[in-house]
Amino acid sequence: MTGYQIVPVDVPSISPFLLRDVREGSRRTPAISLDARLYLPDATHRPVPAIVLSHGLGGAKDHREHRYARMLAARGFAVLVFDGFVSRGKQRFSDTIRALRVTESMLLADAFAGLDFLARRDEIRADAISIAGYSYGGMITALTAYRQLAETFLPGGPRFAAHVSYYGCSVPRLDDATTTGAPVLMMLGALDRNTNIPRTEAIAADMRRGGSPVDVEIFADTYHQWDGNDAERRFVNFNLHQCHFRIDESNGVRDERTGIRMRGRASRTAMIGLSASRDGYHILRNEAALERSDAMLLAALARSTQRASAPLRDDEVDGRTRSAALPTRHGSSGGGHRTVPNEPPARGRAAMAGGRRA
Repeated sequence: MTGYQIVPVDVPSISPFLLRDVREGSRRTPAISLDARLYLPDATHRPVPAIVLSHGLGGAKDHREHRYARMLAARGFAVLVFDGFVSRGKQRFSDTIRALRVTESMLLADAFAGLDFLARRDEIRADAISIAGYSYGGMITALTAYRQLAETFLPGGPRFAAHVSYYGCSVPRLDDATTTGAPVLMMLGALDRNTNIPRTEAIAADMRRGGSPVDVEIFADTYHQWDGNDAERRFVNFNLHQCHFRIDESNGVRDERTGIRMRGRASRTAMIGLSASRDGYHILRNEAALERSDAMLLAALARSTQRASAPLRDDEVDGRTRSAALPTRHGSSGGGHRTVPNEPPARGRAAMAGGRRA
């Protein structure tokens, strides 16, 4: 374990409503500054590996995003935490209004802005910057693995070294599934009705064909947000289980079921409204799932930092499933998923995950 400092930083980003709005100098992509915190370990050896944390609809919470930041900084990682809702003045709204006003394009812009910001700092290893995200941010984390979106926001720029998605909404698939080649870990709860396990498996298969090794881990007897602070089961009154969008090669977005195309605020609201289900979903903290997911996160980051080089450049990706780049112990890189019983992890793994929760 090591000490760390927390440094307030301003991260330049943009605020495009749609993916197609991302054009240099476009009036549809107003510049903003992310109010962020950079956790810097007191490392004797620099540069250090780093990770960007992409928050959920609740924003950057002390018991979640900042808890992970503390845990990772104590283990030698620089960690960037920001809140895209606060930075856009939307923190006072409900989760539903936030989802309608702060779009996936905006949060993608923030994630790549964080990557670019870290890669320019001398104390950070530019080839060892990963991303992890939670719920809405888990979906963003998976999307940042696609070459098309990386090129949209950071043409020719740095790429994430690994992607770790926690209970990410399984909403979008891409017509062009070519990835950056970086490994992807997606962790879901078996009882989580806000995610869609078959669709997540389809997305994972897309990514494997596109060039990334992918692990899908399903935690048995686990609901959404197992790392939250809900000691009793809490009901959320709508879910996105059947919200299935498609992104084409020109960054156009359409609803797979209705064919509606996302052209602006009204069409996006209609697409989400017609797909959201009032069946809802439940949230419940699960200590066993948290301990296992901590160990998996740390193992994924350790493997990514030990890789000989950064993820393949765009012109190097040839569609291979680069399983050798991320040796998996779970047997899911070749297809399917593994349901993980919530048993206490092996002794060494528990030690790796750390002791008392922050």
